[in-house]
Amino acid sequence: MTDKKQIQLFQATDGGVQLEVTLDQETVWLSQAQMSELFGTKRPAITKHLSNIYKSGELEELTTCSVLEHMAEHGQRYKTKRYNLDAIISVGYRVNSTRATQFRQWTTNLLKQHLVQGYTLNQKRLQEQGIEFEQAIQLLSQTLGNQQLVSSEGAAVLGVVSDYARSWSLLQAYDEQSLDDKTTQQNQMQALELSSVLTAIAELKQILIKKGEATELFGQMRGDGLASAIATIEQGFGDVFFYPNIASRAAHLLYFVIKNHPLADGNKRSGAFLFLWYLRLNQRFLAKPVEALINDNTLVALALLVAESKPDQKELIIRLIQQFIFLKGSDG
Repeated sequence: MTDKKQIQLFQATDGGVQLEVTLDQETVWLSQAQMSELFGTKRPAITKHLSNIYKSGELEELTTCSVLEHMAEHGQRYKTKRYNLDAIISVGYRVNSTRATQFRQWTTNLLKQHLVQGYTLNQKRLQEQGIEFEQAIQLLSQTLGNQQLVSSEGAAVLGVVSDYARSWSLLQAYDEQSLDDKTTQQNQMQALELSSVLTAIAELKQILIKKGEATELFGQMRGDGLASAIATIEQGFGDVFFYPNIASRAAHLLYFVIKNHPLADGNKRSGAFLFLWYLRLNQRFLAKPVEALINDNTLVALALLVAESKPDQKELIIRLIQQFIFLKGSDG
């Protein structure tokens, strides 16, 4: 992806306003004067609403506002504050919800196209190196489209696929045919216990219910799917494990819990929770602390990519997840 700023023209459906919108850093930016024009209100009202938004803690000014420096014709430098999509929409719903909704829909489509099209600029250069890059692009496009992701979540999904494709391309430069599974053999890994898992999910459920982020359906078992997922990653034949190391096991655990829907509700959140728990249980096999390998944005992006992937993309997904798990003594 290029960091070069782009200008796009927004035109309201009623023709009442045409506005040049800056597209930069995977979001859009407007000044207070532009927001005033967009929402058809006075600038002091925009200033007041922004002040209230930041004072209330609804948004952080540091992450939603930036200062743009530019030079006037007579050589004097000016600084103008500009605000990203989160701030724009928060103001819009306070002063003109109809126009805010219209702008959000336009921006969602714009950013989705920008993320996908910008990333596919590398497609022509790499198209002779196999179909795996094509699969990554299809998965990226599908996830961004189905989830209608913009701003931080969309950027997180893009970042995960971008990191994966970069690793894959580096291997191609060394005449590798694909991004291989991690095959390092690790012994005496600590297994998950189903009883402990159920207790932990029940505790997580209560926390989420208190926060208003879950219902009684969260974490309810559907058959023996969860037990099967936990048992499957530990299976092997004789002294040979089907999943030989923590990276392989954790990746398959996340995939099985999300894709096989063993719970009535909360499969993505429970899968992500167990994924991190399993890695922490086996921290001694990892080259870095879990928190240094998988941050919140990466975890959300991986869970969404798993959820949106097709069955024939399973191996791609597993290899993608494994790229973020550095094993001690082999790659880190």
